[in-house]
Amino acid sequence: MVPPAHGGARQPARMWERGEDPDFGRVAYFTDAVYAIALTLLVLDLRLPRMTGDSDSASSMLAALNDLIPKFVSFGVAFILLARYWMANHSFFTRIGRVDRRYIGISMFYLAGVAFLPFPTSLVGEFEANPISGVMFALTLAAVSGLETMLMWHAHSAGLWREPMSEGVHRWQIIGSLVPFAMFLATIPLAFVNTTVMLLSWLVIGPVLGHLVGSRRPEGAVED
Repeated sequence: MVPPAHGGARQPARMWERGEDPDFGRVAYFTDAVYAIALTLLVLDLRLPRMTGDSDSASSMLAALNDLIPKFVSFGVAFILLARYWMANHSFFTRIGRVDRRYIGISMFYLAGVAFLPFPTSLVGEFEANPISGVMFALTLAAVSGLETMLMWHAHSAGLWREPMSEGVHRWQIIGSLVPFAMFLATIPLAFVNTTVMLLSWLVIGPVLGHLVGSRRPEGAVED
């Protein structure tokens, strides 16, 4: 066994600094790539089913498009939410001055949720009447939100920010990140009433809650 260095003293965690180490930029590029692929995969489920009757008939085409409405809804909601998560992550990463192994490890779980989202999106589009599809959709988004909160918490506790952040601003950011997490879990019962209603409710409830949290923004906080 190799004896620990410096008389057994614990070595400081390895960090990659912004602008000093190319591995720092690779974290951002990898995150953007996962988001780009996930957003692209969402559209692959939008395929026109085989039309009944005359394929040159406008009514046949409209009937086929009408059958795609659940898929259009699930695609639209998933795209809007994923785009919002990317925008928040982009803003978050611009304020990070360094990353460590734990940050990267949490990011892998966070990005796993992002990459997985096209699957429940497809389930909702195909089996809109089945509440389990909506439950999986909500749980996946809740997991992404929860892991986003973990990234913020770790960035603060490990001193990864470019500029020091007050405890008040940190608490406000954590609360803001937990709001969508709570919303997705709280609206799961709506899936057993109507999955589409649950999805559309996020586009209404989310901005309202976001406005309420934003109205309590402490001095020095940066809006995502």
